[in-house]
Amino acid sequence: MTSPSPSPSRWRSLWRHTWHTLAAMLALLALGNGVGSLLLPMVERHPEQVAAWLSERAGRTVAFDHLDTEWTRRGPLLRLTNLRIGEVNNPLRIGNAEIQIAQYAGLLPGRSFTELRLRGLDLTLQRDDDGQWQVRGLPGQQAGGDPLEALSHLGELQLAQAKLRVFAPALQLDLRVPRIDLRLQVNGNQVRAGARAWLRSTATPVDIAGTLNRGSGDGRVYVGSRMLDLANFGDKIPLLGVTPVAGRGRLQGWAQLRSYRVVAVRADAGLLDVRLQGAPMSAAAGAARIPAAKHDVGELVLAAEWTGRLQDWRVQVSRLRMGNGAGRQILDGLSLAGGQRYAARAEHLNVAPLLQLVALSNAVPVGLRHWLQTTQPAAVLDDLDIHGQVGGALHASARISGFQFAPVGHAPGLRGVGGWLQADQDGLRLRFDRAAQVAFDWPAGFGVVHRFTLDGEAVMWRDAAGWTIQTPGLAIAGGPLQVQARGGIGLQDDGSHPHLDIAADIGDVPVSIAHGFWIHHLMPKSSVQWLDMALRGGTLRNVHAVVAGDLDDWPFRNEPGMAGAGVFRADAHIDDGTIKFQPDWPAAEHMHADVSFVADGFSVSGRAQLAQVAATELRAGIDRFGQAELWVDAATRGDAKHYLGLLRASPLHKDYGDTMDHLQVAGPAQAQFHMKLPLHHDTPVPPVITGSVDLAGATLAETRYQVAFDQVRGQAKYDQSGFDAPALQVRHDGAAGVLALRAGPHTQDPAQAFEAQLQMQAEIDGLLAKAGNLDWLKPYMRGSSQWTVAMSVPRQLRAGSPLPSLLQLHSNLVGTAFDLPAPLRKPAADALPASIAIRLPLDSGDIEASLGDVLRLRSRSAHGQTGLRVQLGAGEMAAPPAHGLVIGGRVAQLDALDWIGLASGGKDHTDLPLQRIDVQAARMQLLGAEFSDTHVQVSPVAQGIAVQVQGSAIAGHLRIPEQSGASVSGQFERLYWALPAGAANAVSQRLAAASSAPIRDTLAPPAPVSATLINSTNPAAIPPLALDVAELRFGGTPLGSARFRSSPIAGGLRVDEFRTSGGKQRLAATGSWLGKGDAARTQFRLDADSDDVGALLAGFGLGGQLAGGKGRLTAAANWNGGPDAFDVTQLDASLHADVRDGRLPEIEPGAGRVLGLLGIGQLRRRLTLDFSDFFSKGFAFDHLQGDIRLSQGSARTDNLFIKGPAADLNLRGSVNLRSQRFDQTVEVLPRSGGLLTAVGALAAGPVGAAVGAVANAVLDKPMSGIGAKTYRITGPWAAPVVDVVPRNSANSQQVN
Repeated sequence: MTSPSPSPSRWRSLWRHTWHTLAAMLALLALGNGVGSLLLPMVERHPEQVAAWLSERAGRTVAFDHLDTEWTRRGPLLRLTNLRIGEVNNPLRIGNAEIQIAQYAGLLPGRSFTELRLRGLDLTLQRDDDGQWQVRGLPGQQAGGDPLEALSHLGELQLAQAKLRVFAPALQLDLRVPRIDLRLQVNGNQVRAGARAWLRSTATPVDIAGTLNRGSGDGRVYVGSRMLDLANFGDKIPLLGVTPVAGRGRLQGWAQLRSYRVVAVRADAGLLDVRLQGAPMSAAAGAARIPAAKHDVGELVLAAEWTGRLQDWRVQVSRLRMGNGAGRQILDGLSLAGGQRYAARAEHLNVAPLLQLVALSNAVPVGLRHWLQTTQPAAVLDDLDIHGQVGGALHASARISGFQFAPVGHAPGLRGVGGWLQADQDGLRLRFDRAAQVAFDWPAGFGVVHRFTLDGEAVMWRDAAGWTIQTPGLAIAGGPLQVQARGGIGLQDDGSHPHLDIAADIGDVPVSIAHGFWIHHLMPKSSVQWLDMALRGGTLRNVHAVVAGDLDDWPFRNEPGMAGAGVFRADAHIDDGTIKFQPDWPAAEHMHADVSFVADGFSVSGRAQLAQVAATELRAGIDRFGQAELWVDAATRGDAKHYLGLLRASPLHKDYGDTMDHLQVAGPAQAQFHMKLPLHHDTPVPPVITGSVDLAGATLAETRYQVAFDQVRGQAKYDQSGFDAPALQVRHDGAAGVLALRAGPHTQDPAQAFEAQLQMQAEIDGLLAKAGNLDWLKPYMRGSSQWTVAMSVPRQLRAGSPLPSLLQLHSNLVGTAFDLPAPLRKPAADALPASIAIRLPLDSGDIEASLGDVLRLRSRSAHGQTGLRVQLGAGEMAAPPAHGLVIGGRVAQLDALDWIGLASGGKDHTDLPLQRIDVQAARMQLLGAEFSDTHVQVSPVAQGIAVQVQGSAIAGHLRIPEQSGASVSGQFERLYWALPAGAANAVSQRLAAASSAPIRDTLAPPAPVSATLINSTNPAAIPPLALDVAELRFGGTPLGSARFRSSPIAGGLRVDEFRTSGGKQRLAATGSWLGKGDAARTQFRLDADSDDVGALLAGFGLGGQLAGGKGRLTAAANWNGGPDAFDVTQLDASLHADVRDGRLPEIEPGAGRVLGLLGIGQLRRRLTLDFSDFFSKGFAFDHLQGDIRLSQGSARTDNLFIKGPAADLNLRGSVNLRSQRFDQTVEVLPRSGGLLTAVGALAAGPVGAAVGAVANAVLDKPMSGIGAKTYRITGPWAAPVVDVVPRNSANSQQVN
């Protein structure tokens, strides 16, 4: 049953009484304050009474020098100057102080009626070496007194705006608090304290509370704040060099004292955004200090308890969590113990955050701190158990996983190591977890991360020399890399002077794996780049490596002063390897070689294949990576075509690719290759390459010029810039020659990039075929000569403007015949300097040629067109035309029609049409005649060629049609035909020479007077001719106007008409020319009506045979060969003469032997008497008639009758033109019996003189007895015999 609640009236009554009581008290207080404030001036005037009152309360004498009073809201405030407590002679000097009389608060329980307030004290809370804490700086402590005892009776002690220094050297703690307000209540031995401390004037204060038994030194202390900002601590409480620079939240600590010593501490923290700063680290002498490192902790949650003392303590961390989010680390359950016995235990401990905190402390060596801060080591320890005794036994065990540290500078990094760790006081043993994936990261060294597993163990122990790490066997497995290592590393106490003693065997691995093991920071960049480029493929087998020595002596070179310092050697065999020694040279493939890395260099020795060239001996290496220079030596053997392929794939192809691409070579060859490539320069340096190629019977061909050589023997040397083959023995078309090839700096002319020279006997046909636009000359040249052929390719003077290559040919042409018209007709035996210069390529180059001082030629091809200029003789040489043929110049002799026919062949050479011929000839042969000082111009016209001829003996023009079968027409104003010397007069000249020359000198046949070109002419190919001449002269004999027509027939040519009219000579002739060469045959028939037969004969080259005379001549002849083969000793002919009123002139024997029948001069020489005055004018006749037959070199007549005024002559017999002998009979028939009549008659001719001479010489009878006589003339032409034939014999001969 519940009690009844008070009624409302009772509540109102209680509230009313309470209010009245409070109002009364307030009234009393107000009255007391008013009275007190009125009485305070009286108190100031009686300080001795105040001193007595205070002495009574303190139980000791209290004195001061001056008193000031003030009424405050809490009550009276006494300000005492130079306050002293105790005996007068030895007081406790307090100094200036304030005493607050709490007239109201003092009535409350636990509160003091008076409060002693001191300001501005400088206090020190100090920990002694024995662990006791003491407060120093209170008034009177300097004199050894107990200020708390002295002041305790004056009420509560308040220290306002004091300064506090917390000083604990053993803990490396020196904290200065700029302001602290402290309240102390001393109740006997019990001291109660409360304080607020400001680390900064604007900071949130830290609360401090505690109790202490002054007698036992036991007590408790609380320090903390729930709104703490660690930034306010700054550097005021560095703990082992670590100071907080940021963080906010809860931080509280409870400490328990025993005998003034801290024996237990409990800490609780919940802070956010914590950031710590470590102590600065000293650097090398003279260098600036390394700035202090900072560490962002993030959220910090701590619940830990420390018990014991510094010499023997224990920490139990029930909760420790650091970091934010996914990076938060949980370290709960960590137990630590220290002192003579130490221990650490944890079921699961992530050491990374702890190591980062350790790295901030200056209690850790600088080197270790720097390593911890930069490498960020981390590991997870499970089942950690460490316990031991200082200077005694140690036992440690843990399972480690995720051990890692980052690479820094030139040092490598490692991550992922796991295993089982065991240690004691003598050493450490780590058994690796074979399932852990380890990553070795060395950016400065290897540059790539290597991942592998470890299987085995490592042990570490300490000895007098320092630390030693050894492994009896460690298996490293990383993909294709399988390593079995053994050995160890020795370190001094400070970690310096590492000494290696390691051996490793590596299984079969690809060569390319080596790319990940170059130590980049110890090797020149160019060396690494070369190695990365060079090692392309293959397998390393039987790899064995040994390193032993102090790493401070690396590299372990075998040099003076370095012997015995150490050794590093790695040997392996490369199987089917591929190494590219130069990026722009073919790689060495299918290499089988031994490779050795010794100290800081390497070498390779074996065999390989370079672009299908077998390198039977291959050696390469780098002696020192620090001053890296790669050297390569190779000896090769194989087919020359593979060497050419090697050069095509080399840098030489860039400069000489056009030449190489058109070369073909095959056959046995062997070569040497040497290269040196500096790799230690900052910028790439080109290699130095030398070598040679020996050819032993190879074949060589140039496809553009269709030049092929076989049996090529000799040596070619090359380098990185070019090559030099000065004397290659070659054969071309069966002929031996010497070939020289040069390129780059080896050329004889520095302006040329490539030179080639060939000396050999060459057929002219082959050269013309390779000369492009000169092959049209092939039908007119034959034979072979010694030639020097040189080709050069100039260096490019500027980008985009290469000069054309130059091909030069030189020869004296001995052995080469030119079957060309004059003046280019040349027998094979004659020498004629020839020079040809051809700009390459042929389809767009220039050609310049010269033949002594006879001819110069310039040809140019561009845009598919060719222009050719031929300059005959001396004179300026103009540029060739854009297209076509131009001939000009001055010559001594010119076969006009032959050149016109040659030039008109444009219908067969449409790529070289005739443009113009303009030639001045001293002697021009045209239509079988010779003309002096003649100007010939030839130019193309519509559907043909026009020929204009102008000279003193000829003027006119010809039109040569382009259409096959069309007539060649010509109109001449004048044509003064003069046969070339030695043509029609050939026989006459021979007969004249016979009179004075030995017979043997006249038997040789005359040299041909026509060009060989005519001999080979097909007469059927000669177009119809239609020529008209207004004024024709033949051999100086005017013939009037003339008309000539011819037409081609089957197998030859027919002269349809030759006729002259309008003068003293009227000729009509027909004939034919059939076949060509040896099968050619010529025949003609001539009918002549002449008013001056002597002049007609003179025109045909038979001058002196007859003077004057009128009559008719009919002749028919034929002979083997063309018209140019006319020879009276070889033809068959018949001649009929019927001439009146002429004269046989007196001529020397042989001068007119074309007829070869008269022999009158020989009669005169046999006469005794001299009748030269009669014979000087010849023998006049009235009528000459008869027939002469020429056959097989013999001329015969049986009916030649000459009727004269004084005598008649009958001639019969023959003359052998080949043996040059007479066989004639001459019958002289006088017309009257008187001597004077006869002699007078003979005045007109030689017959009478002949009769008289015969009478006196032979019959030795007077002239008056002379009658008809017959004479026989026999013997050689040079010395004929004249005999008188007896009458009877003569008659019988006539009868016969």
